[in-house]
Amino acid sequence: MLHGGQMTIAAYAGTVDIGDGAAPARTGRITLTAPRPRLRVSGFGLFRADVDGATALLPPITRTLLARLVLARGSLVDADDLYRDSWPDPVLIIRREQRVAVHKRIAEVRRCLVPGQINDHTSVLLTERSARTGYRLLLDGDQVDLHSFADLVFRAAAVRDAVAVDLLVQALAMWTERPLLGLPDKAFVQDHVSRLTKLRDRACRGLAAGCRALGRTRDALAAFDRLQAKHPDDIGLRDLIEQLPDDRQPVTAIARGR
Repeated sequence: MLHGGQMTIAAYAGTVDIGDGAAPARTGRITLTAPRPRLRVSGFGLFRADVDGATALLPPITRTLLARLVLARGSLVDADDLYRDSWPDPVLIIRREQRVAVHKRIAEVRRCLVPGQINDHTSVLLTERSARTGYRLLLDGDQVDLHSFADLVFRAAAVRDAVAVDLLVQALAMWTERPLLGLPDKAFVQDHVSRLTKLRDRACRGLAAGCRALGRTRDALAAFDRLQAKHPDDIGLRDLIEQLPDDRQPVTAIARGR
């Protein structure tokens, strides 16, 4: 499935003629039948990747590079951008040595996340070469909790009434910790945290409105209560709930009493 131009494994496979097993020339051959270690990426709290239930031990730069690829959600990321976003020291001009450093980190990610499967034709991490080299990490939405959260909020906007309320309750239950902890204060991290926070606030407003329309105010109160209990120091969250319209007074009263 594509989400706003973002590509998953299934969507990428749809661009390939599986009958003859050939992918576009620049990506080599792709095989979808070989068993893969199960990869899950957690973005709420400390950013980490788990392979078959065990947390992958990645050096800080490699973990930041992985985060950049994960948050691109299947989009191609240029090697130069990967260097600028993953290495701590700013560089104006990316030279061959920096691109080689990126390639080495990519190889490290492949070895760690997909043991024994390093070549592009068996990996979810693809190299694409044209005028410039870039990398594409293909994951399904349910492999990344941040993507699942966003998908639930967007799905709720496409449906109505009780279905939308239930989706928003599920989404807000996923907000267990502040997202993308442990990553450097890079622009791509800041932008994504801001985007996720806006989605959370949108979900709160949608849940309050939906529950009020259905006479399910208690469900909204319970969801907000759980959310605030997990994040008692989140001033933005508290202010959001306090500023809900006056006709949602029970929500405001609960928020002010905490």
